[in-house]
Amino acid sequence: MPLRHTLWRLIAAIILVSLAILALQRLPIGQQLNLGLTPLITSLQAPSRWWHKTALWLQERSELQSDLLRTRKAFEQQAALIQQRKSLLEENTQLRKLLHIANVQGYTWQAAQVLGRSPDKKSQRLILQAHALPDDVVVSSDGLVGLVDANRKNTSVVRTILDASLAVPVTLESSPLAALIRGQGDHLLVDFIPLEQAPAIGSILQTSGAGGIFPPGIPVAHITHIEALPGRIFARIEAEPTAHWQRENWLAIASRIPSP
Repeated sequence: MPLRHTLWRLIAAIILVSLAILALQRLPIGQQLNLGLTPLITSLQAPSRWWHKTALWLQERSELQSDLLRTRKAFEQQAALIQQRKSLLEENTQLRKLLHIANVQGYTWQAAQVLGRSPDKKSQRLILQAHALPDDVVVSSDGLVGLVDANRKNTSVVRTILDASLAVPVTLESSPLAALIRGQGDHLLVDFIPLEQAPAIGSILQTSGAGGIFPPGIPVAHITHIEALPGRIFARIEAEPTAHWQRENWLAIASRIPSP
């Protein structure tokens, strides 16, 4: 078969040439021949060297990518831990402030985590993870939030003081002032204060305890606007809540202790 004979002849020729080169390398003239063949041998070895360097480069690149991924993952884990620690510190601060408010006597207190807020801008409804009764009082670390409206499977729905259905009896600390705060959806109105008795803008009104629902002494709102109304005894007074329940994760619920 011609093809098989040709292959055998080619292999035999290669073997003979290799043996001849090895033999010549041992002779003086072989050294000159070796020098002459060096560029050819170097050229023939170039692809092998290039492939070896490329393989090393690919291996180093793979190792660098693995190191980069491990470093990035470690940084992400560290960032997550830092954020978690920050959140825990903030919650701890909130809980400490809540414990300070919870010193009001005649009520039992429990901390409750905020699960959800109504989509309106001022969050007139909240959902807390807690078992509470209707009309239990809800406060934040900064003041009054509202009342529990209903309880469903260990979650409580809260009406905030911005809701128009709530009215809170208030007073000014160390003052005989008596007024009523009503929700207006996005702000509060203070009723029954004559213009000459109106507190200064920025004054903080607190629960008076009248009516027996809200504990006394809890901050409710700070006054933002005072306007005289022609022909009327009482001034138009607007206020904003002192509590910032839109951004807090924990609130406190106060339940009145039944009288013996």
